[in-house]
Amino acid sequence: MKVVRFLVLAALSGLAPAAVLAQSPAAVATPDDQAAVMAVWVEKKIDFTYWGVTAHHSCDGLKNKVSSILKDIGARPGYKVTARSCFNPRHGAEWTPMLNIVAAMPRAATPEVLAALAKDQSQRELAARAGGKSAPSAEAAAEFPARTRRVDFRDSPTGLLQPGDCELVEQLRNQVFVPLGAKIVVDRMGCVPHTLNNGIIVLSIDVLEPVPAK
Repeated sequence: MKVVRFLVLAALSGLAPAAVLAQSPAAVATPDDQAAVMAVWVEKKIDFTYWGVTAHHSCDGLKNKVSSILKDIGARPGYKVTARSCFNPRHGAEWTPMLNIVAAMPRAATPEVLAALAKDQSQRELAARAGGKSAPSAEAAAEFPARTRRVDFRDSPTGLLQPGDCELVEQLRNQVFVPLGAKIVVDRMGCVPHTLNNGIIVLSIDVLEPVPAK
């Protein structure tokens, strides 16, 4: 019974207010003299379903945590995270909460990326005309200098990510980070079902960030 109670407490930790979850994953600063590349914002729409065995989250708790993580990895301000499949009327832990994520990250402005953006823009314009609306802005295709930043995810008893979040980070790695263009550079995740040992979240990703204007 002690194990069951501990897991329930870990699950309900998702209900903590955002202020308690303010500690971010460690971000390794990039040297100022690093060569910049030209980049563009690429928006993705992602349906993310969390399947937790060791810990469960409330819809609000999962939404707040994933929103904080998106901010930490450099998603463009204005990203949206909407919770779905929420059946607990008291906002308690859910078995399989789902999030609809709309977020943009910088991607290197390669010919392939630019061609995909142009095709997407063309499709939006056609859809807009068919609906009798004005064409959407092509502002997202504007290029800007960017450089690589490394983000390290590690668990901490008092931080944003706790040992019970191992399965969450593991699922975000494949379903969210990679589709948004992140490069996995360190992956030593040690998730074991029903196990909450310290130091089991070890993941580092490289992302692009806009070069600050001088």
